[in-house]
Formats: sequence, C-alpha cells, structure tokens
Amino acid sequence: MGVIGEGVDLLKLVDKGMNADLYRQLGEWIDKVTDLQKELEGLKVENANLKESLHFKGQFRRIDGHSFIEGDEEEVCSRCAQVDFRPIYLLDMNIDGRGSRATCPHCKTARAGLAPPISRKKAEENARRMADSG
Repeated sequence: MGVIGEGVDLLKLVDKGMNADLYRQLGEWIDKVTDLQKELEGLKVENANLKESLHFKGQFRRIDGHSFIEGDEEEVCSRCAQVDFRPIYLLDMNIDGRGSRATCPHCKTARAGLAPPISRKKAEENARRMADSG
C-alpha cells in the first residue's frame, strides 16, 4: 500500500473532533509527499535526458589497428571507444619500468608492444605500406 493510502487510512482512524490539529498536519504531510513524488518523477526524466546528452556523438575510425576520432590526429583507447563510447586519448606511460607504452589513463589498458601512441598520419602511412607490400 502506498504512502497516500496509508495516510487516508490514518485519517479515518483519527477522531476529527478531538484531534483537528493532527488531522490538519496529516493532510499537509500527504500533500507534501504527493508533491515530492511528482518532483522525483520529473528529476528521473531530467536525469535520463542528461545521461543521453553525455553520450559521445562523434565517429570512431580504426586505422591499422589504432583507433581515432574522425577528424582528430591523436590516438584514442580502443577499449573505451568500443565498450564505453568514450574518446579517451592514450598517453605515453612507463608501465612497471618496462619502457614507454601507449596506455589509457581511464581503464589502464596498455596497447600491445612497447611504443607510444601514434598519430593518424603515421597509422595511415603504415596501413598504406602494408597494403603495398602485401
């Protein structure tokens, strides 16, 4: 049973003549609960709209095993792009003292091989070279 139903039941139990003040307060609380329920529903809708607006609207592009945002030169994390739809730029990090690696600062995924992130231009050159030699 809902809060409003319980309030109505309580109102029936209260002796109106002897407890007029209590009756009035209970009515006010029922009104406040109703208003808060309406506000909660509005906030839920607003929250859903804000979540939708946070989704990345750009296009990801894979070149020679590297991920990029369409129109951008810096490499982004493939895992975050595919799973979270988030454009997180890779950083050149030294993992466990083994040398520089392209690593995502968000999910901590390190790209295979000991190399820093590469630019789109470099990835396109590598892809062309592989196509020409193969």
